[in-house]
Amino acid sequence: MPSEHLAVKRRKIKPWILIVLGVLALALLILLGFRLKGWRHQGQESRMTVLVNPWNAVENSGFSPNLTEQDGLQIDKSIKKPLGELLSAARQAGFSPVLTAAYRTREEQLELFDATVRDLLAGGELSENEAMEIAAMRVGRPGTSEHELGLAVDFAEDEALFSWLRENAWRYGFILRYPNGSESLTGRDADPGHYRYVGAAAAEQIHAMNATLEEYLSLFYGDSAQVIFE
Repeated sequence: MPSEHLAVKRRKIKPWILIVLGVLALALLILLGFRLKGWRHQGQESRMTVLVNPWNAVENSGFSPNLTEQDGLQIDKSIKKPLGELLSAARQAGFSPVLTAAYRTREEQLELFDATVRDLLAGGELSENEAMEIAAMRVGRPGTSEHELGLAVDFAEDEALFSWLRENAWRYGFILRYPNGSESLTGRDADPGHYRYVGAAAAEQIHAMNATLEEYLSLFYGDSAQVIFE
């Protein structure tokens, strides 16, 4: 008889209750879907904050560029859309942005480094070691340059454009990678035309904090952070 009693109770559930339960279940599924989408997006962006500098080599980054073309230069495919939006916004603001560098192979980085060393030695005032140290600060030793990731671009010198980029590049996921006064943190000379894609969320936070990528990663991931990869 208990089973008959339960059956009677089930039949007494009002239709509107079932409708409410169905709506709540659907809302929960939709909310979970948005959360999963957010987690997936955050995971995709986290790989963009990979750290490469004189103390963190490209080989240790775990990042392999998937290359495409932008304005005659090669970049990682993940930054093609935001870079295009950044360039378009700059043009709409009245500027004529020109990209002078993007992805470089290891061989190209070595050629640039060696050429910089030769130019420094041509003055006759520096030793080879001194020239190499200066070149490392200016262009980066092969294997320690962000250009080997395909996530960084250099803009041709334009002070007005540089001012606009400092205020707006973060909106498109890019940060000024080597700001004035950051040399001891980044291991590189200040460079007003070098911008690095880190993703929208990280770029907004770094801009708000007026921080370097090194400071940002140390704050959120610890001093040993080399790769933020999911």
